[in-house]
Amino acid sequence: MTANILNSRLRDTYFSFSASKGAAHARLLGKDLLRIDCGEERRFHGLKVALLVNEFFGAAGTAKGGYGFLARHFVAKHLPAEDLELDVLLGIGEHRFAEERYEAENVSLYRLPWEPKFRRRWLRRKQYDAYLSIEFEYSKILDYEERDDVPLLVWVQDPRPWSEWREINTVQLHREYCYYNQRDYDLVHEWYRQGRVQFATQASFLTPKAIDLYRLPNEVDMPRIANPVEQDDSFDVMRHPKKNSIIFLGRLDSVKRGWIFCEIARLLPDYEFHVLGSAGVNDHARSASLLESYRGGRVPNLFFHGHVEGEQKQSLLRDAKVLVNTSIHEALPVSFLEALSCGVLIVSNRNPDSLAARFGVWVGEVLGDGIESAPRFASAICTLLSDEATRRKLSEEAVAYVRRQHDVAQSSSALRSALFAAAARRVSSPVVAG
Repeated sequence: MTANILNSRLRDTYFSFSASKGAAHARLLGKDLLRIDCGEERRFHGLKVALLVNEFFGAAGTAKGGYGFLARHFVAKHLPAEDLELDVLLGIGEHRFAEERYEAENVSLYRLPWEPKFRRRWLRRKQYDAYLSIEFEYSKILDYEERDDVPLLVWVQDPRPWSEWREINTVQLHREYCYYNQRDYDLVHEWYRQGRVQFATQASFLTPKAIDLYRLPNEVDMPRIANPVEQDDSFDVMRHPKKNSIIFLGRLDSVKRGWIFCEIARLLPDYEFHVLGSAGVNDHARSASLLESYRGGRVPNLFFHGHVEGEQKQSLLRDAKVLVNTSIHEALPVSFLEALSCGVLIVSNRNPDSLAARFGVWVGEVLGDGIESAPRFASAICTLLSDEATRRKLSEEAVAYVRRQHDVAQSSSALRSALFAAAARRVSSPVVAG
């Protein structure tokens, strides 16, 4: 049965069949796209995209980090449409011959077979038009993509060249797992030379780091596609009664150095300090032991909420006046944007896009374990909260900034446009890059 016959008979239907030898499947996405897995393909207007990410914010047993949050609550929620279908590829599974499949947010999540031959066959059957990677980690998948004209769009989020790891490795109390993988970065570099990779970045200050990590030319095209924040336009920060509440928002992993936040709480007993987050699976035991001395009322004004979502999270954010960030390393974290959208000001030793200095206090660089820096953070908090008129003004400006710069519709439109443009190019000529 040929593709033409299938197309004429099944234009408005869904069709699938298999045979004992040489399985063939045809799939029609709405009225836009027909695919035949035995190699024949009938292309209409639809785009089939594979999102490469190693977490999906709790789904399929994955971690609840920033990449997973972005993947689940933005990409999967806002990109799929009649002209775009999205699959999420979580890496390699435990089964030798078959994929693992899950469903979340109305999209399919997959872990690919670990037998290379079947991994290659699976990708051949899927026939993706484009790959989207939140940063880049999974050459184990792309190594088995046989077609050399399928584009990859790398959405730069947190590029970590070795210079960044040198800073991260100054923490001794709890060492961060180093996932630096030159082979993956070299693959991106080579694909860029071949014209197969395009880039976008969530923040312009990350561009030089991505150039360093992937060895790109300085003139590389890397447009900004901001990470979006879903906002409640009915929220009036000037009318909402704020409390003397200070929050920590993020996973309790080593890179976040949550112990500094706990030490700050000891120094400021007149304020409530709320920890919103829990340790990742790999860090749980060590993080729990490090923070045990602060739990159980040992610091009366310090409260551990664990991982929070939904209305509970929004309520704690809206009530707070300050978000404290103590990380040894950050890109532009989602926690900053979520806090600013609720009029929460920032006290931080990291200053991405100058947001801490603009909407709070940047305390300066803090390397190592950082416990000795707690008084510096405490002083900054007291200074920020001693002038209520200025705090309210900055709070109002912060909400307006996020609504203007991190709008969901704008980011969704920009990312969709970038994917369609990448797929349309399908490698016209190689790019010579250093």
